Amino acid sequence: MDKKRVKDYMTYDVVTVDVQATGRDVIEKIQKTKHDGFPVVNDQKEVVGYISARDLLAVHPGTPVERIMSRHLIVADPEMSINDAARVIFRSGIQKLPVVDETNRLIGIISNADVIRSQIEHVSPEKVYNFMDTLRRLHGIEPTVKRGYVPIDELLPTQARIYEDELEGRIYEIKKGLAEPL
Repeated sequence: MDKKRVKDYMTYDVVTVDVQATGRDVIEKIQKTKHDGFPVVNDQKEVVGYISARDLLAVHPGTPVERIMSRHLIVADPEMSINDAARVIFRSGIQKLPVVDETNRLIGIISNADVIRSQIEHVSPEKVYNFMDTLRRLHGIEPTVKRGYVPIDELLPTQARIYEDELEGRIYEIKKGLAEPL
């Protein structure tokens, strides 16, 4: 099996903030998109920082993004393995990694949800039972597995929207009968 790569799971259509924006602009973007942070890019679409809702808490809304944003960035390469990206996300405590090309231009973003989705694709009954056994041994929890029928019209999507670049992967997941295609 081919190694899973960041480029296979990242979102290509990334909402960004221009380095010339203000805190007020970011607040409006948060309200509009419901995202809690954004890569900050310059005119050449190079990633120069990251700004989150938390960064805005103690500053005047008119403050330039350039003065508020975090400049200490951790980024991912599109060829990076999804497992390596997961380790970076976990160890750094951040939820998203901007994905950049060799010239530091933003080409996507990989989130902890994308990493989880990459793992769900290959869940097997054996893995489920091994996980249940681990819960029993380590935590004294007695999980149960229940099979049932769920009408398709009662399924709820696991994400608010799907982007065009993700559609092919979603179609594959549905055809394979994977548990969480959306």
